Parts: sequence; structure tokens; C-alpha cells
Amino acid sequence: MHTHPAVGAAIFSPVHSVYRSERLHLWPKNFPSLSIADDGNQFSRSCQFLHVGRYPLQLSIAGHSAASSVESYRQRIPAYDTSEQLPIENNNQLGIVWTANEIAEAVGGHAIKLGPSGSISTDTRTLQSGQWFLALTGPRFDGHDFLHSALAKGCAGVVGNRVYDGWPVGFVQVDGSTLISLQRLGALARKKFRGPVVGITGSAGKTTTRAMVSLALEPLGHIHQTSGNQNNHIGVPLSLLAMPLFSKACVLEMGMNHLGEIQELSRISEPSVRVVLNVGPAHMENFRSLEEVAMAKGEIVLGARPGDVCVLNADDPLVMNLPIPDGVQRVCK
Repeated sequence: MHTHPAVGAAIFSPVHSVYRSERLHLWPKNFPSLSIADDGNQFSRSCQFLHVGRYPLQLSIAGHSAASSVESYRQRIPAYDTSEQLPIENNNQLGIVWTANEIAEAVGGHAIKLGPSGSISTDTRTLQSGQWFLALTGPRFDGHDFLHSALAKGCAGVVGNRVYDGWPVGFVQVDGSTLISLQRLGALARKKFRGPVVGITGSAGKTTTRAMVSLALEPLGHIHQTSGNQNNHIGVPLSLLAMPLFSKACVLEMGMNHLGEIQELSRISEPSVRVVLNVGPAHMENFRSLEEVAMAKGEIVLGARPGDVCVLNADDPLVMNLPIPDGVQRVCK
């Protein structure tokens, strides 16, 4: 897997209190920088020397809540040479469209009844007409209880273990966990995507970093990113399934509360740029020490391949001790 040159040139630099302002010899005279501050927090992040077209873009972000401030600062970013961008086609906000047979092949199921092609939804409250409803099950819920609601919303079909007699639309039957089916679809959606994927984890600062990386990459074209708190074993595959294929890059948050979770999310999303922000005392009910938290966060780098980039916080010794696979570029700031 190759890293997109624009993303590979980015250096994500978590620093404390003061932004380390540096300059490159090719920095154009009077080139503006973007600074977003949150006086209520002393933690700062920067995305330095991000190359957009022929020029680098310098960003400094302070605080964990800058996402809400992005829009007010958007006009500070000048219009750069976008001649290399491809035209954006009609924006399908519903994500990747699948045929019934494609869904069945991806999940290892059986297309019992064909239906129209459509994207995937797991929530009847937000399901749009023409989408396939994937019936997730869990300890406190069963998506199969909402088949009537999905049908009333005009679903193209259901991906699940069962439907009721006389089911009138499509049905892809799955034996076993529908969560695994969702994750298989998310993994295939990632493989279909040709652009770079940035995966971000850490005990704090994921949302701010994700928002600012996405903002920095906007001159490339449409940037798909995590919506809300969709950063777990359900949210990450849903984020990938919602990604328009014309997106130029994808920026994902990855959260965890136990060992093995980040490794699974990385397997599904295959980030080409893997960012570890910090290690802190989060979810300590499931860990015996900060070293175990670091081990869990460090799972994001385990599957990195030659050509990928791993970005580590040089100010955090636990992050710096993470082993990086051979052939993977290591960036420490």
C-alpha cells in the first residue's frame, strides 16, 4: 500500500503549551498559517508542512475542542493550485452502493431474495428509502425486531439471520453474527477505496486532530471523516461504508476500551497513515497499568506495511517505545 504524497508529507506534532513554529526553505513569502486556540486547555497539536499542490500549509491547533471552531476559521485558508484535483461527481451521501449478490459474497451469506442495489444502514431511525437494513444484534437489542420499521421506511432489503413469512423485499441471510457481517462489508469498502486513510488513536485529542487533519486536506477535494463518536467496532465500519468513492482521503478516529480492539479496527480500515497521540489513564477498569494502555493503543501500528507512515508523539515516552514494523516510515514530533 502506498501513501498519498500529500498525506505522507504531513507531520502531526503533539506538543505542550507552545507551538513549535518552524519554517521550510520553500515556504512562500507571507504564506499564512491557521491557528485555533482553546484557552481552557493546555494541550496543543499541530499539523506542520502539509503539502497541498505545490505549497505547504502550516496549521497550529490548541485544545481538544477545536472542531467547533473550524468553520469560523475556514476562510483563512487561501485557494491553492487545485489543477490536480479530479472533478467531484454527484455526492452520494448514503455511501457505497451494493447489489444483493455483492453483499452476500462479502458477508459469506446467501441472497435468498434479490432486491435493488443500495447502501447499508443499521438504524431504522435514519434509514433512507432504497438502503439495505443490516440487523445488528447485541446483549440489549436485536435489529430483527425492527424489520417492520425498515420496511415502512422503504428499505431495499435486509441483511440478517431471519425475516418474517411473506417478506416482500430483498433478503441476504447470514449465519452467525451480523456484527461480523458489518465488519466484513466495512473492510471491503476500504479495499475499494484508492485514496489514503489516516487512522488516529490516543487517550485524548482524537476528535480535534481528526477535524484539523480533515480541514488541512480539504484542498485535495472531498475528505471523508468519522462522524460523531463512530470510532468503535461498529462505528469504524459504518464510517467506511458511508464513504463516497470520489473522496480524496479518509480520516478515522479509533477508540478502544480493551486489548485487541484497535488491532481489529486497524485490520478493517488498513490506515496508510497511523497516528498515536498519547497514552493516558483512560478505561483503567480494563487495564492494570499505563503500559497496558500503551500496548492497546500501539496495536494501530502492528499491521503497518512497507510504505505506510506511523506518526508518534515524541513527548510521550510510552508512545515512543512502541515497536514499528520494518519498512514503515516512523515520524516522531
